[in-house]
Amino acid sequence: MKKFLSLVLALVMTMSLVTVSAGAKDFTDDSEITYKEAVDVISALGVVDGYSDGDFRPDDVLTRGAAAKIICNLILGPTTASALAAGTAPFKDVPVTNTFAGYITYCSQQGIISGYADGTFRPTGTLSGNAFMKMLLGALGYDSSIEGYTGANWQVSVIKQASGIGLDDGNDEFVGSQAVTRQEAALYAFNMLQATMVEYDKKDTIVVGDITINTTSTRKDVENNTNTDGNIDGERNGDGLMQFGEKYFKDLEKEDATDIFGHPSSKWVYDGDDVGTYANEA
Repeated sequence: MKKFLSLVLALVMTMSLVTVSAGAKDFTDDSEITYKEAVDVISALGVVDGYSDGDFRPDDVLTRGAAAKIICNLILGPTTASALAAGTAPFKDVPVTNTFAGYITYCSQQGIISGYADGTFRPTGTLSGNAFMKMLLGALGYDSSIEGYTGANWQVSVIKQASGIGLDDGNDEFVGSQAVTRQEAALYAFNMLQATMVEYDKKDTIVVGDITINTTSTRKDVENNTNTDGNIDGERNGDGLMQFGEKYFKDLEKEDATDIFGHPSSKWVYDGDDVGTYANEA
């Protein structure tokens, strides 16, 4: 009897970790995905998709070109982003025929990415976690020059800000110098959906006689007084601030729920379709 009860208890404990996500995409390598909620939501939005063979390949490293595509999919939506094209080569190693040329050009024009000193971008090169975080911060509205994301110590400023707003939440073993994987990129992009966007007061130069006064730009959170407020931040009446997902994915909603075991959970719905319900804690 004791052995039977032990088996039952073990089964219950195992089942309590199960995530219910019937509406999510079923990848052939689902069992290898650690950040299931993030991958389900991000793939449902079409920001990061699987391969033609049905795999997601969560531990494959992300390339710099693929990272630019993710940023464009986040800001423009997959349909609009797929139509991006480059009239001229954005970098000397990225011809207009390159698969990622349009994405790289857009991100470069928006000041979200930059190349190397030799004029190259190296689209097939791997991307560090810190570098991807810098791109996400840029998409959220953070200004690299103002925030100190340039120069020799740019990584310190980036990870301080990224960690401060929770972009690395869910990965307790984050090492910014290591190459980011596909599922890690999905996790950070997923966290970005729930992060508040920022903007800056206008920076002016005032000249009075022989004196030039440069005013300092002040960063502030973007306000949200629309009917999307509360869709992502989990607050019934909203928080008055614009989360990234509320601006760019207005049909995405996060709802408080309970899973089949009664655990406090988050339910994600996109364009009226259930993505899945995920326990808040194991």
